[in-house]
Amino acid sequence: MKKILLCAASLLVSNQAFAKPHLQGYYQAKELVGYTVNKIQQNKAEFFILDYALTLPAQLQAQFVSYNNALGHFQTENSGINETQFKRIVQKVNPSALQDQYVCRIDIAGVKLAYAADRGEECSRQYDSKPRAISQKENKVTFFRRWDIASNQSHFDIQSYDKGLSAETMTLDYLLKFNGRWVGSSVRVIKAEAVLDGGGTVPTYDVAQYQYFGPHTDFVTGGESLLYSDQPYFISDRVTDIASGTAKHIGNTVFNTVGLVDGGYRGRNVDTSNPVYWISRDYVRQYTLENGKKAYFVSDPQNFVIETSMTGPSDSWVWVDETEWNPDEGKDLSTSGDWVSHAFNNTHSLTGLSPTFCMIEDIANDRPVTAYYSKDGGNMWVPSFKDCKAIDPGYYPKVYTYFTNGYGEQVDVRSYKQSAKDILYVRNQYTQGGEELMTLDDVKAMQSSLRYKDLKAELGKRLSWSKPYDILQ
Repeated sequence: MKKILLCAASLLVSNQAFAKPHLQGYYQAKELVGYTVNKIQQNKAEFFILDYALTLPAQLQAQFVSYNNALGHFQTENSGINETQFKRIVQKVNPSALQDQYVCRIDIAGVKLAYAADRGEECSRQYDSKPRAISQKENKVTFFRRWDIASNQSHFDIQSYDKGLSAETMTLDYLLKFNGRWVGSSVRVIKAEAVLDGGGTVPTYDVAQYQYFGPHTDFVTGGESLLYSDQPYFISDRVTDIASGTAKHIGNTVFNTVGLVDGGYRGRNVDTSNPVYWISRDYVRQYTLENGKKAYFVSDPQNFVIETSMTGPSDSWVWVDETEWNPDEGKDLSTSGDWVSHAFNNTHSLTGLSPTFCMIEDIANDRPVTAYYSKDGGNMWVPSFKDCKAIDPGYYPKVYTYFTNGYGEQVDVRSYKQSAKDILYVRNQYTQGGEELMTLDDVKAMQSSLRYKDLKAELGKRLSWSKPYDILQ
């Protein structure tokens, strides 16, 4: 049976503008770990002159910092990166950092501060008028960026790295003022270590992301969301492994996204212009690839939607490849391949286009990757995965040679061949939709849990400060 996918704008504001990558649930948490760690490493290269300046004594006026001296310090502190690798990173993110610079270096109430300055400039605490700054307070280093899209619109990008005795805490914040209110995203990753009962140690992760989009306007869907796992997690080959502390194996971990969408919703049972809660819950399973290696995908990507009054009808569903006809519930038979599409698109952080099952099968089999659109381009045809050639009249083919990911990169579709084959291979290993669908009681339990409340308070507080980008705290 056919399924038509409207190519209209998403109900949710894309977090591409706030914090990469643009993913869902478990896949977003997974990518945020790698993205955050890589971002900190990138900052160490881009800010290497300012990082070196923190080792110098404070001065009342901007002081000259030699590129060669800063490079020598960087290489001493980062022995795993050679000069060629280093220059490649800096050329990509900030070529001007490869030159001698004047830097303001001051101390403020126990905080070391450095920022790029002009020759002869008198130094003050007003770093936030500059494009880049760095601060250090005890073991916490914070990187600051500011860029102005317009004279009245400043964006702030802040990353911090705090290496404690038993854990490393990394945060990413993207902030801007919109309609008089701070909006943006705040990500927090805590990396620690736990001892397995069977011997050995394993890294553990606690990942959360809060996003606030503000109220609905004529051109922006408003709302907020909080992504988190129900406890810290670790990854090992055996799902039965038990670790010291509170962390559990990722195969025994549930990932939740509690969202409020201020922009209306239209679904099977819910059709409203009022704000709705849109909740997702991901159960993660371990799958075995054809080569015997282990991989993790969401077995049950669940969703629940209801008006914020928590009264009236609700929608509750899970992305699966195939559903059965249920005349009592009035549910349609669907063979759209939603599970494969969801897993593939989220694994690769694809934005804009969401390749269908049949397109993913094209990739795996070295065929032209073909989508079908209505003449005006407004609708995309999603054929049954049981008959990819069954296309309704009025839809026209479009061949894709690349996809765009959450980093804005155009990636050749052929590079996804092995991934497409892997996902198609694992899709029959477990029954999809095996967990009980979410209910209103489940949603209420999430919102009343201490973990949800504590994380929302921790990550949401920055967006309520008068100066949430302050790196001198």
